[in-house]
Amino acid sequence: MGRFCALVLLLCAAWTPSEAKIKLPAIVGDNMVLQQSCNVKVWGWAAPEAEVSVAPSWCGAVRTQADKKGRWCVTVATPAASFEPRSIALGDGDGEPVVLKNILIGEVWLCSGQSNMEIPVQGGRDCPIEHAQEIIAESAQYPDVRLFSVKIDGGLRPREDVTGAWCEASPGSVKTFSAIGYLFGRNLRRALNVPVGIINSSCGGTWIEAWFPASLQRGFADFDPASVATREGQSGMNTVEILYNGMIYPLHNFAIKGFCWYQGCSNVGRSTCYADKMVAMIDHWRELWGGERKPFYYVEIAPHEDGEQNVNEALVREQQARVMDMTDNVGMVCTNDLVYDYETWNVHPSQKEPIARRLAYWALSRDYGYGDAVKTIGPRFRSMEVLEGGVVRVHFDGSDCGFLVKGEIEGFELAGSDGVFRPAKAVRRRPDPTVLYVSNYDVGSPVYLRYNFKNCSVGCLWDAFGQPVVPFRTDNF
Repeated sequence: MGRFCALVLLLCAAWTPSEAKIKLPAIVGDNMVLQQSCNVKVWGWAAPEAEVSVAPSWCGAVRTQADKKGRWCVTVATPAASFEPRSIALGDGDGEPVVLKNILIGEVWLCSGQSNMEIPVQGGRDCPIEHAQEIIAESAQYPDVRLFSVKIDGGLRPREDVTGAWCEASPGSVKTFSAIGYLFGRNLRRALNVPVGIINSSCGGTWIEAWFPASLQRGFADFDPASVATREGQSGMNTVEILYNGMIYPLHNFAIKGFCWYQGCSNVGRSTCYADKMVAMIDHWRELWGGERKPFYYVEIAPHEDGEQNVNEALVREQQARVMDMTDNVGMVCTNDLVYDYETWNVHPSQKEPIARRLAYWALSRDYGYGDAVKTIGPRFRSMEVLEGGVVRVHFDGSDCGFLVKGEIEGFELAGSDGVFRPAKAVRRRPDPTVLYVSNYDVGSPVYLRYNFKNCSVGCLWDAFGQPVVPFRTDNF
C-alpha cells in the first residue's frame, strides 16, 4: 500500500496543470520590450485545437484557436512608447492563466554578427573594452533598456525557439551582454527617451554564409555544394545556414524596428562575393520579418595587422562599402580611425563606444527624424583628375564642410601605369577646403589612387563632424 501511494504521488508530481498551460517561446516573456505603435505577434503552443485568449493590459482580449499541432498566433496592436509597466494574460480555459509582467513598449533592435558584436562589456581574454568599468557602473540608471541574449546554437533545419530570457539593464546583466548591442541601445534610450529592447544573436568566428539560407547561396560563384550536401556530418558553426536556422529564424515573429550587423573578419581571404551575399542576407531577413524595408546598419571591419603582406582585409572593407550602393535603407559605420597603435594586432579593438554611437547616428538620422542634423558617414571618394606636374585633385561626396586633420595626412598612395603604389603626400589648398591634392613626384603620370587600402592602415582624416574618410581605391587589381 505504501509503495502504491508513493507511485500515485510520483505520478501526480510528474503531471501538473502546467502541462496543460500555454507554452511561449523564450523571446516572449517577462521584462520584454514590444515595438511601439504597430501590430505585434504573440504566439506559442497549447493543446491541439484549444481556444486561446491573449489579454494585454492596454487593450481588449484577442482570441484564437490552436491548430492540430497546438500552434497558435495572434496579432496585438501596441500603443505609443511608455515607461509604464504592462502585462499580458494568456489562457486556454484550463487552469490558471500565464501572466507576462514588467513589459515595456518602445523600440526593439536585433544585433547580430560575429565576435566583435558578441564580445561583452566586461571584455574577454586579451580583448578589453574601453571604459568598461564606467559603462557597467552606470548601467543601473537604465533599467528600461531591456536585454535578450540568444544562446549560441545551430540547427540543420529552421527551429521554432531559442534559449534566452529578457532582463533589465543592470551591472550584473550588462557586463556579460554585447558591448555594442548595449551601448547602441543606451544611446537610443538617451536620445529618444523611450524604452529600448536589444536582442543579441551573435557568434564569434563565423562566416556570413552561416547566417542565411543555403537556397539563396547556390548561385554565388564561390558556392561549394559539399558545404550543404555533407553538412549532416559536419560540426561547428560555419556550416552553411546553421546559425540562421538556430538563432535568426526562430525570432522572426517578434516585431523589431531594424537590424545591426558586425561581421566580416572570418570572410577575409574569401570575400569575392561578400557584398552580394550580404545583400541577399539583408533582403531575406527583411522578407522574413514581414517584407518591409527595415533599416539595416552595419560595421566595417577595423584595421588589423595580421602579418600577411596582402590586402585581403581591405578587400572585405571594399565589399562592405559597396553594399551601401547596392540596396536601400542600409548604412555603414566606418571604423578606419578606431584602432590604437598598440592594439593593431588585435582583431577585437577596444573602442566599442564610438562604434555604437555611430550606429545610433544612422538610426537617429534615418528612422527617428534627426535627418541631416547628425552625420552618418564620412567623405567617400567621387572622382580624381590629374593636374599639371602630376598632382592629383581628389573630389569627395560628403566633404562640404571641409576636413578635420590631425598632423600629416597619411594613407594615400599613387601608382602609374606600372601599378606600383608609392606613398603620396596629401594636402589641402585654399580656397576650396572640400578637395585634397595628392602627389608623389616619383610617380610622374599618376593613374591609380588608394587611401588606406591595406590590411592595417589607421586613418587620420575626418570630415568636420568627426566621421572618417572611407578607405577606397581606383584600381581593380
